[in-house]
Amino acid sequence: MERTVLWNGESVPYQLHYKKVKNVNIRITAGGIVHVSANRSVKAEEVDHIIQKKAAWIVRAKAAYIACQKETQMPRIYVTGEPVCFLGHIYHLCVEMSDREQVSIQEQNVVLQLRDPADETKRKKLFDTWYHSLCYDMFERMIKRVFPLFKAYRIPLPSFRIRKMKTRWGSCSPQKCAITLNLYLAQAPAACVEYVIAHELAHLVQPNHSWKFYKVLDDVMPTHRERKQLLREQKINCYEIP
Repeated sequence: MERTVLWNGESVPYQLHYKKVKNVNIRITAGGIVHVSANRSVKAEEVDHIIQKKAAWIVRAKAAYIACQKETQMPRIYVTGEPVCFLGHIYHLCVEMSDREQVSIQEQNVVLQLRDPADETKRKKLFDTWYHSLCYDMFERMIKRVFPLFKAYRIPLPSFRIRKMKTRWGSCSPQKCAITLNLYLAQAPAACVEYVIAHELAHLVQPNHSWKFYKVLDDVMPTHRERKQLLREQKINCYEIP
């Protein structure tokens, strides 16, 4: 059910869905569309009132969501011309027909070759497999580059894995001697990747974020604050556009 409320002279449209839920839930999806789910016992006029109370937040969230979509640095539908970001550098995707299905970096392009370029599912699968492998090799090299900085602390070389995460660049499990790195981190410059790896390795020395933890970081990477700030300035989307 489509409904609209007015807030500060501005129309705020939303989609109302009646479901078996206890609370009135608001979420914003692709394109900045506002979806509201409510129990059938809640009248539409009551939902309108709730939306008006939340309108300031909804308008800000929609604007931020749409802005993030415009700033994406990775393919959405895997067609020629889309950006591919790796270690802070923007390449451009080039889709070609070929008897061999493969992906390669050629100068400023990421060339995606496959038998049926019109098949979006195959384009996505081939690209994602290649990009994951590229990132894994890069993260492995970066870990081996940063790990010697911790020589004085005599920590073991941890295992690592890659995951897509929306709220963290990395995580550490000292008990398992393992770290997890966010796949989206591969879009950031090398200095930022090294900082996140150093941060997670420091947790093998100090598992919390106490002053002792930051003393370790100061010791192994005196520029960690500047690198963290650089990471904050990157326009990286930690979600996929449907």
